[in-house]
Amino acid sequence: MKYTKFLILVLVTLLALGSVTAVLAQDQMGAVNLVIWSQDGDDNNVVLAEQFQVWADTVAPGSTLEIVQKETEVLRTDLLAAGLAGSGLPDMVLGPNDAIGVFVDAGILQPLDGLFDIAKYPYNIGAAQVGGETWGVPTNAGNHLMLMYNKSLVETAPDTWEDLIATAKGITEANPEIQGFAYNLNEPFWFLPFVHGFGGSTYDAEGNMVLDSQSWVDAYAFVQNLKFTEEVVPQECDYACANDLFKEGSVAMIINGDWAIGEYLNTEQSPALGEENLGLAPWPALPNGERPMPFTAGKFVSVPNTVEGAQLDGVVSFVTWLTTDASAVEAYALGTSRLPAIAEVTVDAESNPILAASAAALQTGIGMPADPTLRCMWDSVRPNLEGVMSNSVTPEDAAAEAQIAAEDCLSAL
Repeated sequence: MKYTKFLILVLVTLLALGSVTAVLAQDQMGAVNLVIWSQDGDDNNVVLAEQFQVWADTVAPGSTLEIVQKETEVLRTDLLAAGLAGSGLPDMVLGPNDAIGVFVDAGILQPLDGLFDIAKYPYNIGAAQVGGETWGVPTNAGNHLMLMYNKSLVETAPDTWEDLIATAKGITEANPEIQGFAYNLNEPFWFLPFVHGFGGSTYDAEGNMVLDSQSWVDAYAFVQNLKFTEEVVPQECDYACANDLFKEGSVAMIINGDWAIGEYLNTEQSPALGEENLGLAPWPALPNGERPMPFTAGKFVSVPNTVEGAQLDGVVSFVTWLTTDASAVEAYALGTSRLPAIAEVTVDAESNPILAASAAALQTGIGMPADPTLRCMWDSVRPNLEGVMSNSVTPEDAAAEAQIAAEDCLSAL
């Protein structure tokens, strides 16, 4: 498959030339055996392991890296449990920023401002900062949701939701076996961009959580209308549903995140897509003329506060190289179809139109805070969104109940 061969060629070239040359500039150190808990997925972990070996062979010969893959919620609960027990913590944690605030509150992480040159990461370092300190180093920028479409079924990305609805209906009318549009219906991360597009937010200007404004009501009503009035989404559809149907060509358009790009470019995993058929675009504009605005951040490496001495030296050396050396960033960030978090590496639209489109979609998002109270929003919105999408709760009641639940959650913190 063309993309796989291209990725392998890039990795081999970097291993043989640029990456090795760059690592030579680092000071030598003794071997270290490191453990990282990663949420980044098995395919991306393979690239991470390859890049660790490049670093280790030159800087710390004999070093090893054990990568333990953990899904988002499992990583969060396991890290909190290990922190509470005071043992079993890894040397590094790789994942999105949304749990960083929770880990900081639990006293599990150590601040990184004195260990890394934070100025190297101009785009999204704020997503890993809590209380004026930095608790994560970005391996990439993004983690943003965008419109993805199969170019063999959709010639041009719809620019408005009116266009999307018409396009989706036309596709299904022409071929009833193909669903025009699907997305993760009941997950608040997919719902919040609609709230932002209608002018809402999680916090007001004073920092109070506000989940019952008219903007929230409008967003609930809009997604409910997509399902029950326009009937352009499946009656029941979660992430696996939308993702799998899109890969096999049974769904023409979905909303998904940049983490899925690599999988969609691989025709062995996504037979209906690949480089020729995958299209990316910003979210279509709402009836008010505004686009839904997804949260943006990226993936970050955090360091538990139990890591010290030679282990900490190894972590700092490896992560610094992985996230700031141009060759390493090209191999790991761009090589896994993600956007770079440093200004020294850019995406060329002519040679990499897919990542250039992802970068354009990223510009429509808003930064996701690492505030630990954000968990109260997610947990309060989820059951009410499920109620709206089952047509058992009105948008007005959903907004009111979410606010009550959030206030109860906040008072218990």
